[in-house]
Amino acid sequence: MSAVKIATSVPAEQFRNLEAVRKKLGLKRSTVVQEALALWLAGKESAEGVQAYLRGYMNLPEDAGEATGFVEAWATGMEAEDW
Repeated sequence: MSAVKIATSVPAEQFRNLEAVRKKLGLKRSTVVQEALALWLAGKESAEGVQAYLRGYMNLPEDAGEATGFVEAWATGMEAEDW
């Protein structure tokens, strides 16, 4: 994997917190920043997926008949469970 060097500024308190955590965990600064960026990007992708799902549902919501069918199927499936 090739790497690209970047420079950015962060608030001083955020930097102090980053340093304290990374030292406690014995990690390199670049590792912590890479992991944080990966989590942020994954969260953005997930949020976009949720928004797309909601838009689709709002454009084509289920009708009462479909909802009744789902409830009946769920209830039938739950009968087999030993509660």
